[in-house]
Amino acid sequence: MPSYQDLVAIGERFDAFASRGLAAEIETVRTAQALLGRADALSAEIHQRLAAIQGRYHLLAAGEMWCPDCQLNLAALDHLQRLQPKVSLAVISKARAEHALKAPLALERISIPLVLVLDERFEPIGRFVEQPQAVVDGGEAAKADYRTGRYLQSTIAEVLAIIEAHETRALSVLTRRTASNKAGSH
Repeated sequence: MPSYQDLVAIGERFDAFASRGLAAEIETVRTAQALLGRADALSAEIHQRLAAIQGRYHLLAAGEMWCPDCQLNLAALDHLQRLQPKVSLAVISKARAEHALKAPLALERISIPLVLVLDERFEPIGRFVEQPQAVVDGGEAAKADYRTGRYLQSTIAEVLAIIEAHETRALSVLTRRTASNKAGSH
């Protein structure tokens, strides 16, 4: 099995991935990108959270351009990486993910998009699958809004939450080590 680092290295940039869709698929991506490009697309809180990222992260996404969830959510994650250069996005095919990720992640099937959030050492720290939880929890009314791009911020917020939880854990470990070292030197 290839390493996560190898998969990120061979993954496509989002622009290349999105360029190979049918006209309607590409238009959905462009619409999402236009929504994300508006000044009010993301809250001030999301911008602050993005700016606060300390470490380096890699988003390894399994997706296909024919998938409406991939069109929306990967466009949102591409926007995230454009706003925060410490985060990169690489896209691999569903078929490659079936071959390379299914067994190590103990998955029965690969639902797309499947986005593994990897730390700077290319270790998985979390994942985003298919749709934001707010859409899953919101029922049919939320799904209609989701299809029009009204939940793009939710996708970004969920991935940010994974990164923030990792950074909080890392800071906690560092704080404990520092306290332990100080106690041991007395």
